[in-house]
Amino acid sequence: MKNNYTIEQCKRYASGLHRLQNLCASINKEMLKDALPMITKGIARLINAETAAACIIDGDKLELLSAYGRQSKAISMHNINIKNSACSWILKNKKPILIDNPLRNKRILKGLTDNIRIDSFIGVPLFSEKGILGIIFAFNKKNRDLFAKQDIDFLSIFSTVVSPLIENIRLNERQNQIQKELSALQSIIDTTLANKDLETLLYSLTQKVVRAMAIDSGEIYLLDEAGSITFRTSYNVPEEVLEQYEDRMQKEIIREVLKKEGPFISYAYAKDKPILTSEHIRSYHVMAILAVPLRAKKKVMGILHIDSLSSHTFSPYEINLLEILAERIALAIENVQLFAALNEEADVSATLLQTAELISNHTSVNQLLKRIVNIIPWLVNCDFCCTHLWSEKDGAFLSAETSLTDDSLTAYFKRLFIRPGADIIADKIFNTRSSIIIEDVTDSGFLPKVLIDTFNIKSLLIAPFVSKESVMGFMNIAFAQAAHTFTTKEIAISKGIANQVAVVLENIKLNEEITESEERYRTLVESATDAITCVDLDEVVISWNSAAEKMYGYLKEEVMNKKISIIPEDRGTELPMFFESVIKGNIISNFETKRRRKDGSLIDVSLTISPVKDGTGEIIGFSGISRDITEKKQLEEKRVQLEKESAVIELAGAAAHEINQPLTSIIARADLLMMNMEKEDPTYRAVKVIFEDAKRIALLVQQIGRITKYKTKSYIGKEKIIDIEGAAKDDSE
Repeated sequence: MKNNYTIEQCKRYASGLHRLQNLCASINKEMLKDALPMITKGIARLINAETAAACIIDGDKLELLSAYGRQSKAISMHNINIKNSACSWILKNKKPILIDNPLRNKRILKGLTDNIRIDSFIGVPLFSEKGILGIIFAFNKKNRDLFAKQDIDFLSIFSTVVSPLIENIRLNERQNQIQKELSALQSIIDTTLANKDLETLLYSLTQKVVRAMAIDSGEIYLLDEAGSITFRTSYNVPEEVLEQYEDRMQKEIIREVLKKEGPFISYAYAKDKPILTSEHIRSYHVMAILAVPLRAKKKVMGILHIDSLSSHTFSPYEINLLEILAERIALAIENVQLFAALNEEADVSATLLQTAELISNHTSVNQLLKRIVNIIPWLVNCDFCCTHLWSEKDGAFLSAETSLTDDSLTAYFKRLFIRPGADIIADKIFNTRSSIIIEDVTDSGFLPKVLIDTFNIKSLLIAPFVSKESVMGFMNIAFAQAAHTFTTKEIAISKGIANQVAVVLENIKLNEEITESEERYRTLVESATDAITCVDLDEVVISWNSAAEKMYGYLKEEVMNKKISIIPEDRGTELPMFFESVIKGNIISNFETKRRRKDGSLIDVSLTISPVKDGTGEIIGFSGISRDITEKKQLEEKRVQLEKESAVIELAGAAAHEINQPLTSIIARADLLMMNMEKEDPTYRAVKVIFEDAKRIALLVQQIGRITKYKTKSYIGKEKIIDIEGAAKDDSE
């Protein structure tokens, strides 16, 4: 009996191996999604399983899943995924698992038994050189039997044989995908290079994407900063459902893509609430959608969206391919927009260059504004243009020039005063200092109704004249026939011309101030009592005022643009020394020296020298202020002489007083000595000489004491000496 069982078992093994050989030979599909259903069907037949499933793993997620058998509809990526207990156990332990009693293995089967009835279970890994590439499952033996070791052996053998086949299919599929991807990319690149018009480009790109993805239809939507649709193009979408579809796209799909910041997929047959409503399914029969963001520099500029009208599950490869195509399309859109912006910028620059040439040479404000209001309607194709200037005196914007031709409107315009605090337009201009665009003037509440009705304004662009953060005025560009949407080019031209006008207005204002300042300077220079002269770096005279004419005797016509010398020969090094010192930053102030007049006479002057600079701060000459101090010097010399004479007189009086006392003593003692001596005494004569000389000195001292005036006389060997006798005599007389 034992031998018969062994023979029977061998027959079953032989039969199973034969079926296994036939199964492996039949898996000759090129696509894994086509081969996987054959594998699951073959597994079920090989071990007589009620339900079989197989999944392919890509990284940390399931790439494909296929099921066959009674409970196949209950199997999905929801209950079979790499995070559930059974898959985790197989991936962790890297070996097959057989469960013939689910009650004892609830932990491993957790998540599977929610929707699937399990009496017995087999899970076998599919090995490759890089690790586990998938798992095959079997649920419940037919006829309520349980899986045995023989079944898991068959699946293990099958796994060993089929894994290389799956790997080859996968490799060929990847190669085909790469080729398809390269072909699609090359097609899009060729389209990008061939089209510079954005609308034509996007339609061509949409068509290329639909064909590359082998899908039914597609759309591209461009978005603004707020996520609203600004442009739409589609391929194979019926015209009658586009508006309805765009509304749903804006409200639901775009919102979801921006929220996810990545691909968004929705299926009409999903059990949870699909993003596609029944309204769409009825009108367009959309069964699956895939939307990815068009992102450039981390900024979403639009949405690339494809539709399937049949039951289709987007594979990871298809999602990845659409993302790659979206990346290339975003780059193409950015390049076209950049190219268009550059062309527009070039046009704007050329226009502004022309206007700059037309208005730069204006020196009158009225002429400038009259030219502007006539140019603007031609450049922007508006109905009329008018300008206003700010008046500090009136505290309001006053009407200036306008291109209106109707006399009554012009007269009304001239009476307009736009005051801050009373007019919204004035407050807005002062607060923003930037252009104000009103495409629907009637409903804006920005302008008074009487003004709108009088001029029949539909759309308005207000461009202020701003210079150095100061508002000098503004211009109105108005459309009266119909409402107008201002283009970026029109806005750029208007802003550019407003800036040019502000610069010219500022220059006119500065020129007026400079002219006024120069006039004041000339008046001050000409009326100055000091001589003011200027020379350039070569000492050529460039300025010579009236006081200089009187001081030096040269008329202005005689010296202008000439090099003259008013410096005495012995002081020839002064001027170069002064100029060198001033260039180094030193100050020459009130330097007293001498200068030569036209008639050759010398005068004493006090000289101050300062640099003359141009607009860049470069020294281009020197200015000199000369003051005639000849009379001052003479008075100074006379004062010194008087102080000297006074000192001599005071010294004489003091000396006479100091000498008088000892001299009186000498005379008295000499007289006493002579009284006690004989005339024949030899010393008597000597004492008498002393007595007589002392008396003569006493007389001289008395004369010195009487001096009150300074008087000199000629003396041998001296030019002058003090005349004591004469001074005393004059005083006594």
